[in-house]
Amino acid sequence: MASHEFAKWRTTIASSLARQMTYKVDFFLMLIAPSIVFVSVNYTVWRSIFTLRGDAPIGGFSMDEMLRYQCWSLIAAFLIRSHRSWDLSEDIRMGRITAFLLYPFDLWKFHACEFLAFQFVQIVMAAIAIITMITIGLIPLPPLTCLIPGLFFSLSVSALWFLFEFAFGLVAFWLEETWILRFVFNLFAVLLSGAFIPIELFPQSLQAVLRYTPFPLIASLPVHLFLGSNVTPLPFAFMMMAIWMAIMTLASIVTWRRGIGLYSAAGM
Repeated sequence: MASHEFAKWRTTIASSLARQMTYKVDFFLMLIAPSIVFVSVNYTVWRSIFTLRGDAPIGGFSMDEMLRYQCWSLIAAFLIRSHRSWDLSEDIRMGRITAFLLYPFDLWKFHACEFLAFQFVQIVMAAIAIITMITIGLIPLPPLTCLIPGLFFSLSVSALWFLFEFAFGLVAFWLEETWILRFVFNLFAVLLSGAFIPIELFPQSLQAVLRYTPFPLIASLPVHLFLGSNVTPLPFAFMMMAIWMAIMTLASIVTWRRGIGLYSAAGM
Protein backbone atom coordinates (compact mmCIF):
# COMPACT_ATOMS: atom_id res chain seq x y z
CA MET A 1 0.00 0.00 0.00
CA ALA A 2 2.80 2.40 0.92
CA SER A 3 4.67 1.62 -2.30
CA HIS A 4 1.50 2.28 -4.32
CA GLU A 5 1.07 5.67 -2.60
CA PHE A 6 4.72 6.53 -3.22
CA ALA A 7 4.30 5.61 -6.90
CA LYS A 8 1.37 8.03 -7.20
CA TRP A 9 3.41 10.85 -5.68
CA ARG A 10 6.42 10.08 -7.88
CA THR A 11 4.34 9.90 -11.06
CA THR A 12 2.45 13.10 -10.30
CA ILE A 13 5.66 15.01 -9.51
CA ALA A 14 7.25 13.79 -12.75
CA SER A 15 4.12 14.76 -14.71
CA SER A 16 4.05 18.21 -13.08
CA LEU A 17 7.71 18.79 -13.83
CA ALA A 18 7.27 17.77 -17.46
CA ARG A 19 4.27 20.08 -17.84
CA GLN A 20 6.09 23.03 -16.28
CA MET A 21 9.07 22.52 -18.56
CA THR A 22 7.02 22.35 -21.76
CA TYR A 23 7.79 25.96 -22.63
CA LYS A 24 11.26 26.22 -21.10
CA VAL A 25 12.21 29.75 -22.14
CA ASP A 26 8.90 31.33 -21.07
CA PHE A 27 8.96 29.34 -17.85
CA PHE A 28 12.47 30.37 -16.83
CA LEU A 29 11.90 34.00 -17.78
CA MET A 30 8.77 34.04 -15.65
CA LEU A 31 10.78 32.63 -12.74
CA ILE A 32 13.97 34.64 -12.87
CA ALA A 33 13.12 37.95 -14.53
CA PRO A 34 11.07 39.53 -11.69
CA SER A 35 13.52 38.38 -9.00
CA ILE A 36 16.61 39.51 -10.88
CA VAL A 37 15.08 42.91 -11.67
CA PHE A 38 14.05 43.32 -8.03
CA VAL A 39 17.45 42.44 -6.57
CA SER A 40 19.19 44.58 -9.21
CA VAL A 41 17.10 47.57 -8.13
CA ASN A 42 17.81 46.80 -4.46
CA TYR A 43 21.52 46.44 -5.17
CA THR A 44 21.68 49.72 -7.08
CA VAL A 45 19.59 51.65 -4.54
CA TRP A 46 21.64 50.54 -1.55
CA ARG A 47 24.94 51.18 -3.35
CA SER A 48 23.73 54.71 -4.14
CA ILE A 49 22.63 55.29 -0.54
CA PHE A 50 26.02 54.25 0.83
CA THR A 51 27.83 56.33 -1.78
CA LEU A 52 25.84 59.44 -0.80
CA ARG A 53 26.70 58.75 2.86
CA GLY A 54 30.39 58.40 2.09
CA ASP A 55 30.27 54.62 2.71
CA ALA A 56 29.31 55.19 6.36
CA PRO A 57 27.71 52.10 7.98
CA ILE A 58 23.92 51.96 8.23
CA GLY A 59 22.47 50.15 11.22
CA GLY A 60 25.68 48.18 11.67
CA PHE A 61 25.82 47.18 7.99
CA SER A 62 28.78 48.23 5.89
CA MET A 63 28.19 48.69 2.16
CA ASP A 64 29.72 45.29 1.30
CA GLU A 65 27.62 43.58 3.98
CA MET A 66 24.42 45.21 2.74
CA LEU A 67 25.13 44.30 -0.89
CA ARG A 68 25.84 40.69 0.08
CA TYR A 69 22.62 40.76 2.10
CA GLN A 70 20.67 41.75 -1.02
CA CYS A 71 22.29 38.97 -3.07
CA TRP A 72 21.39 36.32 -0.51
CA SER A 73 17.90 37.78 -0.32
CA LEU A 74 17.49 36.79 -3.98
CA ILE A 75 18.64 33.23 -3.21
CA ALA A 76 16.16 33.00 -0.34
CA ALA A 77 13.38 34.26 -2.63
CA PHE A 78 14.17 31.55 -5.18
CA LEU A 79 13.98 28.84 -2.51
CA ILE A 80 11.03 30.14 -0.48
CA ARG A 81 8.70 32.47 -2.38
CA SER A 82 8.26 30.33 -5.47
CA HIS A 83 4.94 28.52 -5.42
CA ARG A 84 1.72 30.23 -6.52
CA SER A 85 -1.89 29.11 -6.06
CA TRP A 86 -3.11 30.26 -9.48
CA ASP A 87 -3.89 26.73 -10.67
CA LEU A 88 -5.84 25.88 -7.53
CA SER A 89 -7.97 29.01 -7.82
CA GLU A 90 -8.69 28.27 -11.48
CA ASP A 91 -9.49 24.64 -10.74
CA ILE A 92 -12.13 25.76 -8.26
CA ARG A 93 -13.60 28.54 -10.42
CA MET A 94 -13.70 26.39 -13.57
CA GLY A 95 -15.10 23.37 -11.78
CA ARG A 96 -12.07 21.20 -12.48
CA ILE A 97 -11.81 19.97 -8.89
CA THR A 98 -14.77 17.68 -9.60
CA ALA A 99 -12.31 15.20 -11.07
CA PHE A 100 -10.22 15.28 -7.90
CA LEU A 101 -13.28 14.39 -5.85
CA LEU A 102 -13.43 11.14 -7.84
CA TYR A 103 -9.71 10.35 -8.18
CA PRO A 104 -7.96 8.24 -5.53
CA PHE A 105 -5.46 11.10 -5.10
CA ASP A 106 -6.56 14.08 -3.03
CA LEU A 107 -6.51 17.64 -4.32
CA TRP A 108 -3.99 18.78 -1.72
CA LYS A 109 -1.67 15.90 -2.65
CA PHE A 110 -1.79 16.89 -6.30
CA HIS A 111 -0.90 20.50 -5.52
CA ALA A 112 1.77 19.37 -3.08
CA CYS A 113 3.31 17.43 -5.96
CA GLU A 114 3.12 20.54 -8.11
CA PHE A 115 4.92 22.41 -5.34
CA LEU A 116 7.66 19.76 -5.02
CA ALA A 117 8.22 19.72 -8.79
CA PHE A 118 8.43 23.52 -8.79
CA GLN A 119 10.88 23.42 -5.88
CA PHE A 120 13.19 21.13 -7.84
CA VAL A 121 13.44 23.78 -10.56
CA GLN A 122 13.91 26.54 -7.99
CA ILE A 123 16.77 24.67 -6.30
CA VAL A 124 18.52 24.43 -9.65
CA MET A 125 17.93 28.14 -10.26
CA ALA A 126 19.24 29.03 -6.80
CA ALA A 127 22.36 26.92 -7.38
CA ILE A 128 23.00 28.68 -10.70
CA ALA A 129 22.51 32.08 -9.04
CA ILE A 130 24.93 31.23 -6.20
CA ILE A 131 27.61 29.99 -8.61
CA THR A 132 27.16 33.05 -10.84
CA MET A 133 27.37 35.51 -7.94
CA ILE A 134 30.49 33.82 -6.57
CA THR A 135 32.10 33.77 -10.02
CA ILE A 136 31.57 37.48 -10.69
CA GLY A 137 32.55 38.43 -7.14
CA LEU A 138 29.22 39.63 -5.74
CA ILE A 139 29.45 37.23 -2.79
CA PRO A 140 32.33 35.19 -1.33
CA LEU A 141 32.24 31.40 -1.29
CA PRO A 142 30.18 30.62 1.83
CA PRO A 143 31.41 27.99 4.30
CA LEU A 144 29.32 24.83 4.50
CA THR A 145 28.47 25.71 8.11
CA CYS A 146 26.50 28.68 6.71
CA LEU A 147 25.35 27.30 3.36
CA ILE A 148 23.79 24.05 4.63
CA PRO A 149 21.75 25.60 7.49
CA GLY A 150 20.63 28.40 5.15
CA LEU A 151 19.48 25.96 2.48
CA PHE A 152 17.77 23.64 4.99
CA PHE A 153 15.94 26.48 6.71
CA SER A 154 14.89 28.08 3.41
CA LEU A 155 13.47 24.83 2.06
CA SER A 156 11.64 24.28 5.35
CA VAL A 157 10.06 27.74 5.15
CA SER A 158 9.04 27.06 1.54
CA ALA A 159 6.58 24.48 2.91
CA LEU A 160 5.02 27.24 5.04
CA TRP A 161 4.80 29.47 1.96
CA PHE A 162 3.00 26.64 0.15
CA LEU A 163 0.47 26.39 2.98
CA PHE A 164 -0.24 30.13 2.78
CA GLU A 165 -0.66 29.94 -0.99
CA PHE A 166 -2.88 26.85 -0.73
CA ALA A 167 -5.14 28.58 1.80
CA PHE A 168 -5.40 31.65 -0.45
CA GLY A 169 -6.29 29.43 -3.40
CA LEU A 170 -9.15 27.82 -1.47
CA VAL A 171 -10.80 31.21 -0.99
CA ALA A 172 -11.81 30.88 -4.66
CA PHE A 173 -14.87 29.01 -3.36
CA TRP A 174 -16.21 32.47 -2.45
CA LEU A 175 -14.25 34.97 -4.55
CA GLU A 176 -14.11 35.25 -8.31
CA GLU A 177 -10.50 36.42 -8.12
CA THR A 178 -8.02 35.65 -5.33
CA TRP A 179 -5.03 37.52 -6.73
CA ILE A 180 -5.63 40.43 -4.35
CA LEU A 181 -4.99 38.19 -1.35
CA ARG A 182 -1.72 36.97 -2.82
CA PHE A 183 -0.75 40.51 -3.81
CA VAL A 184 -1.35 41.92 -0.31
CA PHE A 185 0.45 39.02 1.36
CA ASN A 186 3.39 39.30 -1.06
CA LEU A 187 3.55 43.04 -0.40
CA PHE A 188 3.76 42.47 3.34
CA ALA A 189 6.22 39.63 2.76
CA VAL A 190 8.54 41.97 0.88
CA LEU A 191 8.18 44.96 3.21
CA LEU A 192 8.20 43.21 6.59
CA SER A 193 10.39 40.15 5.99
CA GLY A 194 13.65 42.02 5.53
CA ALA A 195 13.80 41.15 1.84
CA PHE A 196 14.62 44.77 0.94
CA ILE A 197 15.23 46.60 4.22
CA PRO A 198 16.88 44.45 6.91
CA ILE A 199 14.65 44.09 9.95
CA GLU A 200 17.50 45.39 12.10
CA LEU A 201 16.81 48.85 10.65
CA PHE A 202 13.16 48.79 11.79
CA PRO A 203 12.04 50.43 15.07
CA GLN A 204 12.57 48.18 18.10
CA SER A 205 8.83 48.03 18.80
CA LEU A 206 8.11 46.76 15.28
CA GLN A 207 10.95 44.24 15.50
CA ALA A 208 9.42 42.87 18.71
CA VAL A 209 6.05 42.38 17.00
CA LEU A 210 7.49 40.88 13.82
CA ARG A 211 9.35 38.28 15.89
CA TYR A 212 6.06 36.41 16.32
CA THR A 213 4.90 36.71 12.72
CA PRO A 214 5.88 34.50 9.77
CA PHE A 215 7.56 37.38 7.92
CA PRO A 216 11.12 37.17 9.33
CA LEU A 217 11.12 33.48 8.42
CA ILE A 218 10.64 34.37 4.76
CA ALA A 219 13.79 36.45 4.26
CA SER A 220 15.63 37.85 7.27
CA LEU A 221 16.40 34.59 9.09
CA PRO A 222 17.53 32.54 6.07
CA VAL A 223 19.64 35.44 4.76
CA HIS A 224 21.40 35.80 8.12
CA LEU A 225 21.98 32.05 8.19
CA PHE A 226 23.65 32.26 4.77
CA LEU A 227 25.74 35.18 6.01
CA GLY A 228 26.63 33.45 9.27
CA SER A 229 25.26 36.37 11.28
CA ASN A 230 22.02 34.92 12.63
CA VAL A 231 21.01 36.37 15.99
CA THR A 232 17.68 34.56 16.38
CA PRO A 233 17.93 31.19 18.15
CA LEU A 234 17.08 28.44 15.67
CA PRO A 235 14.85 26.53 18.15
CA PHE A 236 12.65 29.64 18.47
CA ALA A 237 12.61 30.10 14.68
CA PHE A 238 11.55 26.50 14.06
CA MET A 239 8.95 26.76 16.83
CA MET A 240 7.40 29.81 15.14
CA MET A 241 7.52 28.00 11.82
CA ALA A 242 5.72 24.98 13.30
CA ILE A 243 3.07 27.22 14.92
CA TRP A 244 2.32 29.04 11.68
CA MET A 245 2.27 25.77 9.74
CA ALA A 246 -0.30 24.41 12.19
CA ILE A 247 -2.38 27.59 11.89
CA MET A 248 -2.38 27.55 8.09
CA THR A 249 -3.06 23.80 7.93
CA LEU A 250 -6.06 24.24 10.20
CA ALA A 251 -7.23 27.24 8.15
CA SER A 252 -6.96 25.20 4.94
CA ILE A 253 -8.92 22.28 6.41
CA VAL A 254 -11.71 24.54 7.67
CA THR A 255 -11.83 26.52 4.41
CA TRP A 256 -11.91 23.32 2.32
CA ARG A 257 -14.72 21.73 4.33
CA ARG A 258 -16.88 24.84 4.22
CA GLY A 259 -16.09 25.54 0.59
CA ILE A 260 -16.75 22.02 -0.65
CA GLY A 261 -20.15 22.20 1.06
CA LEU A 262 -21.02 25.10 -1.25
CA TYR A 263 -19.41 23.62 -4.37
CA SER A 264 -21.81 22.60 -7.13
CA ALA A 265 -19.85 22.83 -10.40
CA ALA A 266 -20.17 19.93 -12.81
CA GLY A 267 -16.61 20.35 -14.04
CA MET A 268 -15.07 21.29 -17.36
